[in-house]
Amino acid sequence: MSNKSITTKVGDASGRGSVAGYRVNFPARMRSYSEAEINAVVNVMRNAEVQTQGTYMRQFEADFKAYTGANFAFAVDNATNALRLAAIMCRIGPGDEVIAPGYTFCASALPFGMTGAKLVWADIDSKTWVIDPEDIERKITPHTKVLLVVHLLGMPVDMPAVMKIAQKHNLRVVEDCAQAPGAAIHGQKVGSFGDFGCFSFHGAKNITTLGEGGMLTVKSDADAAITPGLRHNGIRPFSGERERYWVPAMSNVDIDLENVWPNNFSIGEAQCALGSELLKTLDQNNDILISQAAKLRTALAGIPEITLAKVPDGYRHVYHQFVLHFDGSAFGKNRNDLLDFLTSEGGIRAIVQYHPLFRYPLFQKLGASDQNCPVLDDWWDNSFSFPWWIGIPDETMDYLVDSVKAGIATLKG
Repeated sequence: MSNKSITTKVGDASGRGSVAGYRVNFPARMRSYSEAEINAVVNVMRNAEVQTQGTYMRQFEADFKAYTGANFAFAVDNATNALRLAAIMCRIGPGDEVIAPGYTFCASALPFGMTGAKLVWADIDSKTWVIDPEDIERKITPHTKVLLVVHLLGMPVDMPAVMKIAQKHNLRVVEDCAQAPGAAIHGQKVGSFGDFGCFSFHGAKNITTLGEGGMLTVKSDADAAITPGLRHNGIRPFSGERERYWVPAMSNVDIDLENVWPNNFSIGEAQCALGSELLKTLDQNNDILISQAAKLRTALAGIPEITLAKVPDGYRHVYHQFVLHFDGSAFGKNRNDLLDFLTSEGGIRAIVQYHPLFRYPLFQKLGASDQNCPVLDDWWDNSFSFPWWIGIPDETMDYLVDSVKAGIATLKG
């Protein structure tokens, strides 16, 4: 296969979706829907009295709360808006600082940057490749108000260490769990450690509610009390008994936080019904991802040029992606050389996941380019992701491994 036989998908910024000329594509979503999940949506279409803010939303919230062990759960339209709600309730603005990982999807940081607070980039741990608690503590100043941690690629952050730091310095903690529904540390689910947990049900995730969707988990009673109004236009019932149910109007509109305008971050009933159904098989599907990863880890173990993230004991890493690091410095080669081989000779559509945020024009233009993240800077330029989905055939995984071995042998030669 030559490069000439491979076309580029117009408008595709993610690297996902079928592209002509590849033997192994990176699919647009993790798995197909089951008949039970399809029927859950159809049932809402046929029978639900309301299409939003109804019984299916309340059931999904209750199911998610029970699944994660969180104190409260609020369904929203996407994870970015779950993060926006968390940022709003952290009450931050100009002059405040938010410590955030330098390596994550941009949506993790955008809602906090919108507040006017300063984004301070923390480095990654050299072994787990997620935010390093020791670097978090090094970067705390009197202006720090929030620690934003991201369980990136399905790998839990060391939350016991993060919470110890937060308690010591009286800081709020927001967990971005967008890529990690079902991940856990010694049995405790992510999203139940910090003040807030933000989950995504985007089409690329291990649980997806028709392409978009999200959940905000909340720890305190005070934050939970103001979340519904902030989520849904400040709407609430009028207080007290009313002689006529329509006087002065059907519903009241008020503020929950002084000088803070509410939004509409609501999610549809059909998505919520689907979400409740998807939760029934989430652990099973995560087990499949973990099993796939274990097979690949074993097969790649004998290749000195390939390094994989270390999973600490007691951590349930749910593998939103399967990420590898390539070190070809001994023979003058890098990640791009290996991907050239996998692309042109193997027909494998591996991808490079994100940029460090401080390298993006958006953050540079908005004053968030300063950084001191040497581990991330050294690691990122030679990392990449295999094509990944739930239920990869064994022969495909064998082909991926054999292609990497052949590529490295060719580069050495």
